Amino acid sequence: MSGFTRRTLGALALGAAALTTRRADAQAWPARPVTVVVPWPPGGITDILARGLARHYGEVFGQSFVVENRSGATGNIGTQSVARAAPDGHTLLVTTNGPITNNTLLYRSMPYNPLTDLAPIGLLADLPAVIVVRRDAPFRTVQELIAHARANPGKLNCGVPGNGAAAHLASALFQHRTGASYTHVPYRGSAPLTADLLGGAVDMAFDLVTTYVPHIQAGTLRAIGITSRGPLPLLPDIQPIAAQGVADFEATGWVAVLGPARLPAEIVQRLNEAARSFIAKDETRAMLVNAGAATLTGGPAELTRKMEAEVALWRPIVQAAGITLE
Repeated sequence: MSGFTRRTLGALALGAAALTTRRADAQAWPARPVTVVVPWPPGGITDILARGLARHYGEVFGQSFVVENRSGATGNIGTQSVARAAPDGHTLLVTTNGPITNNTLLYRSMPYNPLTDLAPIGLLADLPAVIVVRRDAPFRTVQELIAHARANPGKLNCGVPGNGAAAHLASALFQHRTGASYTHVPYRGSAPLTADLLGGAVDMAFDLVTTYVPHIQAGTLRAIGITSRGPLPLLPDIQPIAAQGVADFEATGWVAVLGPARLPAEIVQRLNEAARSFIAKDETRAMLVNAGAATLTGGPAELTRKMEAEVALWRPIVQAAGITLE
């Protein structure tokens, strides 16, 4: 037998042994409590969704799934911790699209590559934004806003809940598609933005829906457009931007579950199937509706395609708007 043949057979034997080990590990999983990392502070829609999913996973798999909030660097810190974790199914990530798509365009350098360092598992939720304006704003529709912004270039101030946030990118896309001219004012979250919008310090805002529903219902603020393709049950009278003359406009955030790269396919499949059953629950759907969100389903292939499509969509918008993060 030649040396080449012996080496080849040896390599095949090692590969078979490794495959057998991975299958055995997948069958024994979960062997201990599983950490579910949320790269954002507690209390937001991603955190609430992750905690519901963790409870459901615990019921399905008979093991504890514990949520840990590891925020910082616009989601990069928590996401990096999962990218560096052992691919044994005992560390998972529930995150918005920011750390796995947008940040790759906003930061000059990234501590991980989302497409090679993470294993997509499945989609969970769609997070539309809303255009909210002051009660006394001289425009009541998207087309009136566009006409006013074009006639008064740079005079309107538009608040967004953070520099580089999904709502910021949605607003930049709106400007790019419509020629509307206004100045972005990034805030550190929705609370101070809402206060300034109510006080008249800014004219309008792009932001996630939930914060503004009480003010919209009370008439202290007005919503004039939704960034999703279809209307939201929570705000049935507010038309999508696409239905108001801005063709094919869609710009939403979303939530997904991922793990470290090289996570065994058997574990990925089991986690995805359980995530689908969680999203199908009536209480999950109701929670998302009340949060101004919608359900999403899809496996690793769908999530990968969505990640790639998002990067392609936002790259020219980010470059044209000059949005960067440090």
